[in-house]
Amino acid sequence: MKGIIFNLLEDFLTENLGEEKFEELIDGCTLKTREPFVGPGSYPDEDLLAIVDRAVEVMGMTKTAVLRVFGKFCIGRLARKYPSFFNRHNHAKAFLKTLDAIHSLEVKKLYADAKPPEFIMEDPSPDRLVMRYSSERKLCPLMEGLIEGVAEHYRSPIRYRQRQCMLEGGPSCEFELEFAPAEVVSS
Repeated sequence: MKGIIFNLLEDFLTENLGEEKFEELIDGCTLKTREPFVGPGSYPDEDLLAIVDRAVEVMGMTKTAVLRVFGKFCIGRLARKYPSFFNRHNHAKAFLKTLDAIHSLEVKKLYADAKPPEFIMEDPSPDRLVMRYSSERKLCPLMEGLIEGVAEHYRSPIRYRQRQCMLEGGPSCEFELEFAPAEVVSS
């Protein structure tokens, strides 16, 4: 897993727990990595999961809740760090339709050894989108948080339901998204 996700997790935990509690949390983890996590570096998936598992204990939340809130948090940070990916779109649906291109093309340009998730989109109508997410990491709750973060970033309410899940044996996580009509979205 790329270091950027570790950096985002550190920001999330520091913002929610404070620097001292974050350091205690990290000290309580058994990690394969001893050096600091650096954005372009590659690190074992197990290290991220160990930090999340420890956050679950410290924050008193379920793993699903921690991953979901973290996913939502990530969008704001990523929008500031990589504005060109976000600024070329004026609606959540338009942005979400570019996720596979961002991951398979842009992330691979920056990080050649990355193993990004795959996104397949089906666009049945102007106010709907079916998104299939697949990843060997099966971080489905994180994906839910990302959807919520995108909705918040674009001020575009999204109702969604998950029709299948990798954690329940599905080949991918399939999300059916419904976007609010334009008059509801205006601010």
